[in-house]
Amino acid sequence: MNRISFMICSVMMSVAVVSNAKAMSNPWIECGDDIGCGAEKAGFNLPLRLKDYTVRAMDGMLEIHFPLDEKREVIVRKTIKAEGEADENGIADISGDYNQYPVNRTVTLKNGVKFAARGEEDNYKVVNFAADTGYYGIMCEDGLRLADIQYLYDLLKEAETPQYGENKTTVKPAYARDCFSEILRKKGVTADCFEHAKKGQDIFCSVSEVKMIKEYYAKGYKNDKSTCAHHRDQPDSR
Repeated sequence: MNRISFMICSVMMSVAVVSNAKAMSNPWIECGDDIGCGAEKAGFNLPLRLKDYTVRAMDGMLEIHFPLDEKREVIVRKTIKAEGEADENGIADISGDYNQYPVNRTVTLKNGVKFAARGEEDNYKVVNFAADTGYYGIMCEDGLRLADIQYLYDLLKEAETPQYGENKTTVKPAYARDCFSEILRKKGVTADCFEHAKKGQDIFCSVSEVKMIKEYYAKGYKNDKSTCAHHRDQPDSR
């Protein structure tokens, strides 16, 4: 009888050890719909404007689940510091999806922002992009088309763009479309990126664009004869 009791006790202890080990190995904290909980755990916020979502987080990473439509659910991840190597566009894959897909390519939005996309032809399961505000991963089991990626990018851009109320200091626009360096244009920096980077809104830019803009300012304007040249004699309409 004592032997049976000892065996049962040993099995129960083994199960408890395994359960505790699994609990200890899981770094995620489930936060329900409390974005503040996720922000506290991750160390940063991602205030997406959503009505229906759930949040989980770990130290240095925030993950938000929400419906894209009636049939598809999307997972958005953000981290400030990505582990692993980045590609030639400065993009690191933070998705945690290790599946092999037939399509693995770079897709570019109209504003020039590049995404590393994996999935099927024109139906991407995993997309990642990088900005000065962090690294982002978007996953959808049922797939995303380019229009979906644009929508999700706009959603993230809105969340990451500083908000200025009537009683807060506003940032004067750079008007880069009226005064945009030809040097940066030739290097591939978009006017949309440059305009908002001047306001500190680097979410509009890729990591490579941010780097080129910083290098441009570090070197000065001496060799850029075309800067604002076509607007020097124009009246200031601001």
